[in-house]
Amino acid sequence: MSAKGPRWVAQQVGAKTYVTGVACKRGHLSERVTDTGTCIVCRKEKEQERYAANPEPFRKIALKYSRANREMLAEKARTNRANETAEQRQLRLEKSRKRAVEWRVANPQHENTKAVKQRWKIENPGKVNAHGAKRRAALLQRTPHWLTEDDIWLIEQAYELASLRSKMLGFSWHVDHIYPLQGKTVSGLHTPLNLQVIPWLDNIRKANRLVERK
Repeated sequence: MSAKGPRWVAQQVGAKTYVTGVACKRGHLSERVTDTGTCIVCRKEKEQERYAANPEPFRKIALKYSRANREMLAEKARTNRANETAEQRQLRLEKSRKRAVEWRVANPQHENTKAVKQRWKIENPGKVNAHGAKRRAALLQRTPHWLTEDDIWLIEQAYELASLRSKMLGFSWHVDHIYPLQGKTVSGLHTPLNLQVIPWLDNIRKANRLVERK
């Protein structure tokens, strides 16, 4: 709740912020914090200036907070995405793509950049082939013999959908096994009902685990 009037009024009614209708030193007519009398916009601008001058401490605080509140933040993100409009979703994806491009430009030698990964594959063909062979063997072992032609077609459609989304949205989509093929506690089959097309980042985070659906 924000109070209207001078600071002492806000203190009496227990409001965290107040609005005086008088501009601050920087010309803002925004709310002010009752405890300090600070203009909220001024405080935000000063924080932005401090971040621009030395972003590392802010990043460490944000990382520590995100690790400590991972489940809460994930649930909040899922709720926001479920309620967002088509325009909001498009804006979010555009911002995400912009941040990804800026990060790749600023970190060209990072191990997660596409160029570095591609160079590693060229320099380590044996490891790449071994990984591919292991993956194909796992698929064969977990592909049931009773799959019909329709089932095979649906599996192919999942991979085509992942390719189409990657081209349309500008970032990679993967075909994921809901029940992992080689999970530690449970293993699934390579069947249409066990496949889902999800963003690459979600697939990387999921790794070789079963994530319960809500």
